[in-house]
This record gives sequence, C-alpha cells and structure tokens, in this order.
Amino acid sequence: MSASPGLNGLSVGTALAVRAEVFSASLAARSWVIRQKSGRRAHLLLLQSDRGHASWHGTGVALEAPALLWLPGSIDATVEVGPGAHGFLLSVDDDFLIKIVAGNAEALHLRRTTERVALIAGEVLPPTLDTIAESCRAIVAELRTPGYGGATLISSHLLLLCLQLWRLSASHDERHEVAARGGPALVGNFLQMVELHYRDGWPVARYADALGVTSDKLHAHCQRENNCGPRAIIHERLVREACTRLQQLDLPVEQIGYGLGFRDPAYFNRFFRKYRGASPGNYRRQIRLEHARSGPSYAAWP
Repeated sequence: MSASPGLNGLSVGTALAVRAEVFSASLAARSWVIRQKSGRRAHLLLLQSDRGHASWHGTGVALEAPALLWLPGSIDATVEVGPGAHGFLLSVDDDFLIKIVAGNAEALHLRRTTERVALIAGEVLPPTLDTIAESCRAIVAELRTPGYGGATLISSHLLLLCLQLWRLSASHDERHEVAARGGPALVGNFLQMVELHYRDGWPVARYADALGVTSDKLHAHCQRENNCGPRAIIHERLVREACTRLQQLDLPVEQIGYGLGFRDPAYFNRFFRKYRGASPGNYRRQIRLEHARSGPSYAAWP
C-alpha cells in the first residue's frame, strides 16, 4: 500500500502482517495505490465522512459516507477520498488473515466473504458503524503503541471486522444457501470444515448446524457421496493425523493424544486401537521396525 505525496493521515506500520492508517479532514484529497507485488494483502476502507472513489480491474465505484469497502488480496486497486474525508484504511497479509479466520466456527462463511470485493453503504451501515470504527481505532492504537498481548488484541479486532463484514454483505442467509446447493457442494464444505475442526472434538450436530442442515441430511449426503457417514469421516481424519504424528514425532503418546483433542489417554488408546488394530505405542514400534528392516532408501539421496 503506497500513499500519494502530501498524505496527512497518521500512518502506522510497526507490524509486518497488519498495517493501519487513520485519516482526517485536510486541504487536499488523498489517494492510495494498491499493488499486490509480493504476497497478497487484503484492504479495508472505512469512510466516515465525505466522498471518494475506488477502481479495480476496469471497475469504478463512487463512495459516499458512511461506506465500508473490502478489497481481497487478489485485487490491484486505486482508492481516493475527498479533502473532507475521515476514516480508516487497514491492510492485512492474506496468510495472517487465514490463520485468524481458520479457528472460528464460521470459518467457511468468513473465508468466502473475505475472498470477494464487498461494498457496504447506505442505511444498513450506521447501526454497526461505531463498532467497526472502534475496532479500527483499537488496531491503529495498538500498532502505534504495542502492549502485552498486542498480537491477540489485533487478531481479535480483525476477526470482529470480518464477522461484521460477513453479516453486512450477506444478501440472504448463507447457511440456507449452502444447504440448497445439493450433495457434492455440501459434502465438500463439510470436508473443508473437518480440516479446520477435526482436533476440536466437534460432534456431527455442530458441523450440521454450521452448514445449515440437519444431522440426518448431512449423514445422507455423506453416505451418498463418500459411502460413509460424517462421524466416520471425522474419525478417519483423526486417525490419519495420529498415524502421521506417531511416525514423525518423538513426543510421548499421551502428548500426541492431547494435541488431537483427547483429554483421556486411555480413550485415545481405545479409539486408535479400534481403527488400527493396535495401540498407538505398538503402532509406532511396528512402523519403526518396518523402516529399520527396509533399510535406507536411495530415493532419499541428494
């Protein structure tokens, strides 16, 4: 994000992943040129007063306060605001944004929202304008004067901004939209959600609720598309990860179980034995014995 000469706004760039700028009324208009040269950065503009204009990929839109503009990390753009404008401009590294969103129950919805351009203006914005502005203000302040837990504070406010953006930009209930798409898309979304939450111990009902369907409907579609139910899919993913960690890590079996969401080592042992026919410890010894017998692989040579 580069600013035109004569920019009078407060620029805060003490963090690599997140940058934030607050601008207020001045004698001249302001403009920013966004070029995705190295790495992808999403941008959020909150315009609280005056007018502006934004253009990207041959598309131009007029901005009139109050307005909230979101530009995903795939967009090169130019943003201009009038001399009487005040508001905020934030940018966030796409990888950092993904990490913030991934641990949230609404991760799929949030990721879809942040991957497309969104412009929120008119009467729908004022009820949440103060909340959005407060999150922007908190990020600017923390970047300017970092304190204990600063990364967590910034991440929390960025997540709140993404949640507000999702709520405001949804033209209809996205949960029911997912449910109406049919089997393949629903199961695909479920598999993506499993990747995000298989270590969190979510029951099938919570996945179904997040996808906007009943547990029975999710089970029927998984059975039709994958020949097994959602519970078996979740367990298979857990077992596969457990096998990988047992092979590659020298951590105690109990610690590997804890890392996968099992608080009871005995339950982890029973769970693993059910699917692999051996306890985690015996499985690890068998795999290492097989590797020792096979000897070094020529494929591993430089």
